[in-house]
Amino acid sequence: MMNLEPFHRILNKAIGLSPESLGRTGVTHALSARMRATGCNEDSYLKLLRGSEIEQAELVEEIVVPETWFFRDGKPFDFLFETAFNNREGEFRVLSAPCSTGEEPYSIAMTLLGAGLEPSRFRVDGVDISRRALDKARNGIFTENSFRNDLPTYAQSYFRVCSEGRELVETVRKSVNFYCGNIVEGCLPSGKYDVIFCRNLLIYLEDKHKSSLAKQLSDRLKDGGLLFVGHAEILPVFNDWFTPVRRQGAFALRKGRSRVAELLKDPDSYTRKCRPDSYTRENSHSKAGIEAAPAVSNRKEKIEIKDVPSVAAKEQVTKPLGVEEVRRVADRGNIKDALQMCEEIIETSGPDLELYHLCGLLHEAQGNISMAEDCYGKALYLEPHHVESLVHLALLFENRGDNRRAELLRNRVKRAENR
Repeated sequence: MMNLEPFHRILNKAIGLSPESLGRTGVTHALSARMRATGCNEDSYLKLLRGSEIEQAELVEEIVVPETWFFRDGKPFDFLFETAFNNREGEFRVLSAPCSTGEEPYSIAMTLLGAGLEPSRFRVDGVDISRRALDKARNGIFTENSFRNDLPTYAQSYFRVCSEGRELVETVRKSVNFYCGNIVEGCLPSGKYDVIFCRNLLIYLEDKHKSSLAKQLSDRLKDGGLLFVGHAEILPVFNDWFTPVRRQGAFALRKGRSRVAELLKDPDSYTRKCRPDSYTRENSHSKAGIEAAPAVSNRKEKIEIKDVPSVAAKEQVTKPLGVEEVRRVADRGNIKDALQMCEEIIETSGPDLELYHLCGLLHEAQGNISMAEDCYGKALYLEPHHVESLVHLALLFENRGDNRRAELLRNRVKRAENR
């Protein structure tokens, strides 16, 4: 059996990867491929690898498997569309790092075009350590494996069928700039960005590299800018620089230290003037082409109670109390009152998924971690696949050093997202 430890050390030094994240099978496969290519056995290849940066780069090419497709996970691009549409003055800059074979930065460019931004008004940069992946990205031709999601309406006209698959039109290709570099070492284009996509990288890094990268990303974002990460990557290392955005499925953070009011905002409270699929380039300058999004409620019905105590009187609530009213009280900083309202509604009307999750957030904001865990647990009893409760509970376990239970919950998040 191959001794992987010295190879892990080299890979960690070269690109900051955590040995536990790599997996024995993937590393063994990559090493075997490079040993065949160089005609080496294990000992001679280790010697070659230690003395050759070129061979280290070749091994990294084998290790880094580009798993990506256009508009992957969908909801981050919906949020980007709305953000860009409502910020159409001045230059709008977006970074995709790592960008792999280009599907993500090209999806970003198409989203900005669909939101009505002219190519001269925005800049999209893609960075990746793999030259092989970047060559494919610049080529602009993609097989059907890159089209696992349905394309938004505004993106469908940007491809033409060719003998090798589908080719991106020149307008989109020219709007993305690609750079080769090691993100962990800070190899990023100069300047600051309105939005950064850095998805599914941190989960492979050692803790010291996670913290370093989190600070780098903060430094490269404008104040109030958005950072999109993977669903298992809203980690404690971001707490000093970012506030989680309450937008289900987007897994976004906003530059700025965490504030209770931001954590408790309704996921759909952001101003929406349009919906991506109803907006096309043909009507991008026409007010008639903008369709207002309907108001979305987290609950099908308001919770009705007959007797509302003093808290409700203070807030002058004239309609039945529910999640929205509790959020409003919490957003004003009245955490204790909001908790009392939650408990009274649950006592009167019975268990409720959203209220238990909200109680968890409120207890967490007050530092009552055991109570927060209990509330998230009750939410998951009602809905075992509730992603937000799973993510918050995983973070609490990780913060107290219970990495095994945190990892189990992160695996449940992955399964819930794939349902």
